[in-house]
Amino acid sequence: MMSLQQNALFILLMSLGLHACATSRIADAEISSVNGTPCFTISQTEEKRNGQPLLGALSISDLSEKPAVGVWSFYMTGGKKVPLSSKSCLRYADLPQGANGMPAPELQTGRVYSIFLNGRPNDPADPTYGYMGKFCIVATSTGERQIIAIGSDTPAWEQDSCPEHSLIR
Repeated sequence: MMSLQQNALFILLMSLGLHACATSRIADAEISSVNGTPCFTISQTEEKRNGQPLLGALSISDLSEKPAVGVWSFYMTGGKKVPLSSKSCLRYADLPQGANGMPAPELQTGRVYSIFLNGRPNDPADPTYGYMGKFCIVATSTGERQIIAIGSDTPAWEQDSCPEHSLIR
């Protein structure tokens, strides 16, 4: 259960995408798996394009619920920011030093989640103000959990659904 402050932060982060001006840009977040735990970062292409962005907050929502439900979030306190590099990632449930967040519940198989990394490059002329991705978790035949990144150019992205294995990238 989210506290009132965390819920307000989540709503604020999600509404940023709705109120951004036309010149703003949301880039794709990269989603991988570290020992079965989702891990989030930016792509090498994005880093080459704009350098390392500075992250101020992160939020994860369950898109399987309508309307979407906030699952986990954190925000950096005291003006601190976390540099994002394509060579490292932020693991689900790990709070960076200087972050204020809530305990992370276990993510469920069969659900579709979205991630929003609220951060921007140092270049004030760059219109990027965040990084977004979607993923789902499926159970394998051996009972292990597999993290599936959902490409923003796939039907599964538009449908908020876990892709067929032929569409997984």
